[in-house]
Amino acid sequence: MSTWTSKVSLLAVGFALAACGAGLSVTRNAPMQVRLPDGLVVAGARGWCVDRTTSRTQNGASTIVLGSCAAIAGNVLLPHPQIDGVVTISVESASVGTPTLEGLTEFLTSERGRAVLARDGRADSVDLLEMAPRDGALFLHALDASGGPLNTGADYWRALFDIEGRFVSVSLIPVANGALSRDQSLATLDAQINRLKAANIN
Repeated sequence: MSTWTSKVSLLAVGFALAACGAGLSVTRNAPMQVRLPDGLVVAGARGWCVDRTTSRTQNGASTIVLGSCAAIAGNVLLPHPQIDGVVTISVESASVGTPTLEGLTEFLTSERGRAVLARDGRADSVDLLEMAPRDGALFLHALDASGGPLNTGADYWRALFDIEGRFVSVSLIPVANGALSRDQSLATLDAQINRLKAANIN
């Protein structure tokens, strides 16, 4: 397996929520952004804040979990997203190299690629419902029969793209028994991608 396909594997499983906040620079109970050790800023779109209990950075890769600012801080006066779900952002170091959208599509539609997308590592657990390039990112919608972590659903959306030379995955997972429309999901991913890019303008 090539270097970047190995890194796709790491990013794809990043939303199997991790329990360590070591290495992140945060200052608030419900921070809206964190600075990774390599300087990249991961910032949440409006209403989304960092859950420090389930975010981590390790060995050059980071997984940041975002939830409702109001829920994380226990303060109803803080902003909250208009949907019920969890956003995870996985970032690989700039030294990894970024695949083309065509290469990503070919890999993720293969049996090995579907196995990477499955939480249980089985290709037949994942049904790819939609996949298409859009605005420099590869968007996909999948159903994972192996189930979701921490009371989340099996249905999820994801965008894969490059930012500042780093390979990034942004995933949106609804709460268990919840449902998000296609328009809601794409709008949420678009807002998050735009926020990440804006936070890292040099």
